[in-house]
Amino acid sequence: MSTPGYDPSTGLAIPISASNIADVKSIVDAAAAAGEALNISLWSFGMLASNQATDATVLANNKLLLTTTANRNAYVTNVLTPLVTALKGNPGVYSWEIFNEPEGMINDGPNPSGPWNPGDSVSISVIQTCVNVFASAIHTADPSAKVTNGAWTIIALGGQHGQSGTNYYSDAELKGAGGQANGTLDYYEIHYYDNWGTVGEADPVSPFIYTASSWNLDKPIVVGEFWAVGSPALDGGTIPADSLYTTLYSNGYKGAWAWQYANSDNPGPTSGAQTKWPAMQAPMQALETANAAELQCQ
Repeated sequence: MSTPGYDPSTGLAIPISASNIADVKSIVDAAAAAGEALNISLWSFGMLASNQATDATVLANNKLLLTTTANRNAYVTNVLTPLVTALKGNPGVYSWEIFNEPEGMINDGPNPSGPWNPGDSVSISVIQTCVNVFASAIHTADPSAKVTNGAWTIIALGGQHGQSGTNYYSDAELKGAGGQANGTLDYYEIHYYDNWGTVGEADPVSPFIYTASSWNLDKPIVVGEFWAVGSPALDGGTIPADSLYTTLYSNGYKGAWAWQYANSDNPGPTSGAQTKWPAMQAPMQALETANAAELQCQ
């Protein structure tokens, strides 16, 4: 089974079923009932990886969805627009994430070394077009919806600290690629792990060291993934795990989502520290204690 389903004769995405929409809505409703809201991720870099999707036809159709106008439009018409419309106004939806770390399946731009997994790849311009077209579809179906894209590091938004580069997800870049005026992001999302490059030397891309304003971006920034473990500090020391959320808040980031809830990464941090819940509980509680009044939901 794959989501979306594809027509075997055309390779186009087939209409999402009422039961599929109901399943997603039940998850979103459960989140709302618990006082939570979800960032719904549509696609991830594994969509072109042969070691993650073994069906060659699915892989081929996934690439056509990324690269071909008719296939993108079929996905928008048959899957994305009906799903967004069904969830419009639901308090259990915080935002829509177009891709999780699409840089893992590109071969140029911010990742010229090529895809992380065996399989196919596309150009960053293809990703930009999809982000633009899919964001436009979401904003058209629900003008109040927030849209983001999970960049693997700040590099995709302009480079390492102290260096200048291309923000591949800026309004101008996205509209230039896909042509849709409303196909832009409402906030930027970056990921950070201290094993980027050489372990313990990830300083140039660390949101724990550098403030949100120091990147000179034009939208709020959410740190969408990070390990809830001690993080390298600029002086060669360590930012304690219990201070991570407080540090990001003080540095001006507008949200933080530690990775991950149910499982530990393998490989994980070189320290061997636990990365699943409740690893992030203490740092979240520390932030609430330090800024209780400002963190109350409005």
